[in-house]
Amino acid sequence: METLGFTVGMRHTGSKGMKNELIGVETEDEIVLHGALYEADPKKLAVIIQHGAAMNFYTGMGRFLPGILTGHGYTCLSANNRGHDFGTAPDNDKKPVIGLMRDTFRDCIKDTRALISFMSSRGYKRLVLLGHSQAIPKIVYAQNKAQFPEVQGLALISPPPSVTQMMRYLATDDFYERGLFKARELSDLGMGEQLIVLKGRGTMPWIFTAKTFLDFYGPGTPADTEELVRKVYCPLLISRGSRDFPPVSRDLVERIKANSVHPDTSLLIEIPGADHFYDGHEEELGNMIVKWLDRLDMNR
Repeated sequence: METLGFTVGMRHTGSKGMKNELIGVETEDEIVLHGALYEADPKKLAVIIQHGAAMNFYTGMGRFLPGILTGHGYTCLSANNRGHDFGTAPDNDKKPVIGLMRDTFRDCIKDTRALISFMSSRGYKRLVLLGHSQAIPKIVYAQNKAQFPEVQGLALISPPPSVTQMMRYLATDDFYERGLFKARELSDLGMGEQLIVLKGRGTMPWIFTAKTFLDFYGPGTPADTEELVRKVYCPLLISRGSRDFPPVSRDLVERIKANSVHPDTSLLIEIPGADHFYDGHEEELGNMIVKWLDRLDMNR
């Protein structure tokens, strides 16, 4: 494996002595992942936070969880994965931002490996991977395939059943099928880098290359949380909001727990009134995560 590169940006010590640092981590295939490291008690578990689709390290869970976790002594790294934001067009003299539109699912293991290696280089050998939404199949796939010994648990915050089913909901079945037809047509013509645009339920469209749509969101995608947990041996925390997206159903999270290798060591929680992003319920979610981390930390 190629040497992983680490770069350091601004460093700040907070009022409670916690160190905050902007960092950059280079993967084995030379993708730079930016993030923020919030250091607290070095003797406790540390948490790597991964964002959902088209988000980044300072939005979603990264917006509020670092403050809650470090307040209870847990170091955390909120970091981009290569699918952050929508991406940029490649220039001759610059590397493109891969983004949502050019992401390749199986590359998620390279991102996870690089982030774990970075935390290990800082002395953190006992880690929890925390993913929100589309980050969940990524971290579960990485742990399923690599069985990273540093990983003591996975926190799955509003998991999709599979990214295919989630995209069918977000884009509607009609637009998903249109996108699938167009992606296959372009792929057959050798035009896999051509962009396709799907109208979504929200204010923004979904934009992918044909290649990415087939790889990540097509019917044969390996990004299936329910199946991937079958070879994850560490404890799981599985969370949903009672007002979550319909695919993130109570039946789904119960199936994920049942499919895990050790369902007796996994915890299922539901936050009453919370939506997919836990707006207005940040403290409730954060405190539940802290309680679960406390249990994990005691059992080391």
